[in-house]
Amino acid sequence: MGPEPGEDDLSLLHAWQAGTIAAGRALIARHYASVYRFFFSKVSGDACEDLTQGTFEALCRRRDAFRGGTASFKGFVFGIARNKLLEHIRHRSRRGPTFDPAEESVIDPATEGSLSSLLADRQIEHVVSQALRGLSLDDRIVLELKEYEQLTARELAELFAVPGGTMAGRIARARERLREATELLLAQPDLRDSQVRDLDSAMRSIGDKIDGYLRARK
Repeated sequence: MGPEPGEDDLSLLHAWQAGTIAAGRALIARHYASVYRFFFSKVSGDACEDLTQGTFEALCRRRDAFRGGTASFKGFVFGIARNKLLEHIRHRSRRGPTFDPAEESVIDPATEGSLSSLLADRQIEHVVSQALRGLSLDDRIVLELKEYEQLTARELAELFAVPGGTMAGRIARARERLREATELLLAQPDLRDSQVRDLDSAMRSIGDKIDGYLRARK
């Protein structure tokens, strides 16, 4: 018997852990687009495909490691995705294993063209996207997962293995760094008359456009 429509993640996972392959396929299908979107603006297209596939291959190997409780399965999946991204960056970076995601940004020139064309009709979205790219990788991941994937502060704390209070402070600091970076870009002469009133709204709009673009490619 296959999974029932509308079954939650934990029900599907428990069925998969018990040997129901169809439940595993349904769970992967449910989260595939979100994981692909996670990689989309950070790496080239080929790497995006490979890292998404690698994330779910790792999930297949580690599915029995997730026990639920207060933890979020979605956070567990994105934790695997983050680790895959770090492996990829450290393999390609001249800094190698010394790359620090809490301090260093990741800007892959191969992603610039697709994002620029995608956001060309809204200048402020393009500026916020550029500001995001200049943040440290972990600040960017925190903000994108919070706004694009609606992960809660608790889920993000579990993903980064830090206390809830620490994550609340990290979210606030990341948001402030994004605001500062955005305002610095808007201070450029050709953008001086622009302004951002709602960063969260701009980020959600960026996420929606990326999502729409990826759906149209299917």
